[in-house]
Amino acid sequence: MNKLKIYCFVTNESKFLKKLPTNIVPVIIGNNNSTTFLSENVGINISNLNKYYAELTGLYWVFKNRIAYHNDDDFVGFCHYRRLWMNGILNKKISFSNIYSKLLQNKNKSLNNFETILVDPIYLKNESIIGHFNNNHGKEIFEFLHKILDKSLYNDFINYGNQKKFSPCNMFITKPKIFINYCNLIFPLMEKLLEECLNRNLCIGNNLKLPAYFIERFTPYWFEKHSKVGYLSYAVLNNFYISDAVNNIINPLKLPFTSSFFPTKLDI
Repeated sequence: MNKLKIYCFVTNESKFLKKLPTNIVPVIIGNNNSTTFLSENVGINISNLNKYYAELTGLYWVFKNRIAYHNDDDFVGFCHYRRLWMNGILNKKISFSNIYSKLLQNKNKSLNNFETILVDPIYLKNESIIGHFNNNHGKEIFEFLHKILDKSLYNDFINYGNQKKFSPCNMFITKPKIFINYCNLIFPLMEKLLEECLNRNLCIGNNLKLPAYFIERFTPYWFEKHSKVGYLSYAVLNNFYISDAVNNIINPLKLPFTSSFFPTKLDI
């Protein structure tokens, strides 16, 4: 069985995170320091760009500081402190069973059948991927995107963007070499994106993380183009699960009948 290491990007040292399986490794991102977890402030990093790049500064830190420690046959994955990989595709929005037992660990046959795992896609009812982005974040990026992508890549991505499903959240699991190739394209692209966005005063208000929102649509395109892709669900955990007060007393992930979690099977 190939090894699976999932880097979980977090902003504080929540007690909840210390109770996760050992293959899920918390990494503090942004300007926060840690005495317990790994921190993107240590080593080669772009933590100063976190306000624009969100979890992608964590990806950069793993790319520059950790990926060399993984074997070619391993899998490296990424999630967020409230969004955790599940061990399959879940069709119900509410589950009253022990969700801790459903968290993705090494024993999942999908890891043997695919090169990359993305989250179970969102299916858009009335919009394309590009239309959904434009309606939520504005059209400006797609007005200058042709300037920063070569023609064939631009045309191919636009064709993908006219579809109605995508895997959100910049969450994925993949092989180290594929991850390296992804990063070698993504981070020079993000540098150009940010420069254009700042010059046009686009990173303001709810669009402060505009480059990250765009890459959220580009990421599934790239992996579907360059690797054999499978899908798994993720859980969105509410405040009950991640509360330090609750976790001082119990591990809520192991309790039945406590709260709900939400897989990615959305219709919007």
